Amino acid sequence: MLENLIVVSILLIAIWLCDWRNFKQAASKARTVYILLLIPSAYLSILFIFHLPWPNIGYITRIAYGWPAKQLLALLT
Repeated sequence: MLENLIVVSILLIAIWLCDWRNFKQAASKARTVYILLLIPSAYLSILFIFHLPWPNIGYITRIAYGWPAKQLLALLT
């Protein structure tokens, strides 16, 4: 868990250092979009750090494409 926390901290610090000046000068709409893009990133970071069994991207894609993929494989075999 500590290693995952260190990795996420390094990535967040790098993002913050690269985007701080642009974020301060951006319009309010751009700031809103930027924050909305960081929300899924924060969620996935929490899953990564704590190894939580909550839904993630793989789970969502399995729900969306799992059944059609099984049907396609059944047709091919």
